[in-house]
Amino acid sequence: MKWLDKLTGRKKVPSTVCFDEIDSWLDAVSKSLFRDLLTNADRSYNAIKGIHEDLIESTSNLQHAEPNADLPAQIRKRGLPNRDKMVKQLQSFTEKIVIPDQTDYKTILSFCSTIASSIDSVFGKSSKNIYYVRSLFPEEVNKVLSDLNRLRTTINQFVTPIRGKETEIMNLERVPEIVEEIKDLKLRIETEEARICRCKEESSGLNERIKAQERRLSAIEEDKEWLQFKELESELISLEAELKMLESEVSKLFAPIGKALNLIKKLDETGRCTLSQKERGVLSSIQASPIQVLDEDISGFLNVIKEIIEGDSTILKGKKREKMLKSIDHLLDAGLSAIRERRNLLQNQIEAKGSELSNLRILDSRHDIEASIASDRGELTRLVDEMERSERHLISLKAEIRAKEKDLSEALRGIVDREVVITDFP
Repeated sequence: MKWLDKLTGRKKVPSTVCFDEIDSWLDAVSKSLFRDLLTNADRSYNAIKGIHEDLIESTSNLQHAEPNADLPAQIRKRGLPNRDKMVKQLQSFTEKIVIPDQTDYKTILSFCSTIASSIDSVFGKSSKNIYYVRSLFPEEVNKVLSDLNRLRTTINQFVTPIRGKETEIMNLERVPEIVEEIKDLKLRIETEEARICRCKEESSGLNERIKAQERRLSAIEEDKEWLQFKELESELISLEAELKMLESEVSKLFAPIGKALNLIKKLDETGRCTLSQKERGVLSSIQASPIQVLDEDISGFLNVIKEIIEGDSTILKGKKREKMLKSIDHLLDAGLSAIRERRNLLQNQIEAKGSELSNLRILDSRHDIEASIASDRGELTRLVDEMERSERHLISLKAEIRAKEKDLSEALRGIVDREVVITDFP
């Protein structure tokens, strides 16, 4: 620390300082700037201590003084209570004066500022009291005031060497704050950099795992059992499509008699014709879904409907009547039993294919791998988002720390009035 020796030896303040040694640099600079203040600190402390003791004594003398018996009672009546108030204020003030052990400029400034403020407070609060108390105890009051004025003068003389150095003091106070802010920013930058590094490592691991799972997926798709599964799946899809088409055709077969069934239902409700309970059930089933009636023989029901229409020419007339009877005949000749058998066959085949597919475990393996890939990709997306947020925050933090470094350089220049190069920034 040769530069400190040079500094304390009144040589030129170094224009270069290591960031980690700024505290020592500030201490040395403050000793150089306030050398006269620090040199006289012990002597000033002793002087203040002596005045403090005198003030305690003069306050005690004022407290125990006896008024002149010749003074008017009115003056005594006003003066004595005010003397008690004044003594109380002085005792409170003297109790607060504690001579510091440290002699650095911060401690001295704080100490002197506190005493000066307290003296002003005592004078302010006691201004009315002093007038009345002095009427009773002129010598004692004058001695107290003299001690207070001596104390004020000593305090002012004590801090005289640092008057005019307000800018330097302000910057001396700023520098430690800026240094701590820079250190805090550095820690936050390190945290974000560590987070980015962790995200990159985890993302890399996830990418490798996804690739491995995709290779497993490709291997499954080349497996004999998977080819069997796809074949069965294709057959199942074909059967289900055929069943759906068959059911659609059945709906089309019954569509032409829909209006006739609605009409017969109303006639049954009004009593113009009478259907059995079973016939009413078949009618409702056809209206809800014609597929439902494939499981039973409905030719008898259709013949009943035909007879009702043929037996009452007022139900349907002309071409509508002929068209409806023709549609019923078409249904009777449509071979619904064959359709029913075909439907049952398709349903059985679909159930059998579904059972075969469920017995193949390869699909479960594929689903497990696909679920794992989806989960990993979701986690990968989260990590990428987190990394991008950290990268944006890192840019902001680095800009902020550069601004703080500039503030620090300006503050140091404000102390020594020249450019100070800071090395080894964090």
